[in-house]
Amino acid sequence: MSEEFKKIEEYKDITLRLQAEFSNYRKRNQYSVMNARVDGNNDIIEALLPILDNFERGLEVISDDKIKGGVELIYKQLSDLLVKYEVQEIKALGEEFNPNLHHAVAQVEDTDNENKVVAVFQKGYKRKDKILRPAMVKVAK
Repeated sequence: MSEEFKKIEEYKDITLRLQAEFSNYRKRNQYSVMNARVDGNNDIIEALLPILDNFERGLEVISDDKIKGGVELIYKQLSDLLVKYEVQEIKALGEEFNPNLHHAVAQVEDTDNENKVVAVFQKGYKRKDKILRPAMVKVAK
């Protein structure tokens, strides 16, 4: 093998490695961008959850039907937006206590419902597999 041929093969090998490294870099970069987008969406959704809570509280106390109807429309728009982004309420009431989904803030003696959620103080939400906010609950012991 000539010296020139060895150099050509060496440069060819270097080029192939650089192409592979660049391809891997692009894939890692796309993955990072996707994760950043998901995290950003989750942050915005988490910031909206207290507003959703306040709409629910407001709907409970509004007695004027016209006003209540308008507030219900806005509440539905916000709820539909959360559904569009795959946000789901975490089931809590009557469910077995799960520390990954529920945040126990109170306990009550109740042998019939031991280790079950007997009251929900604040709804919890998740998006896909990520818990955005655990449900604040009372648990029977």
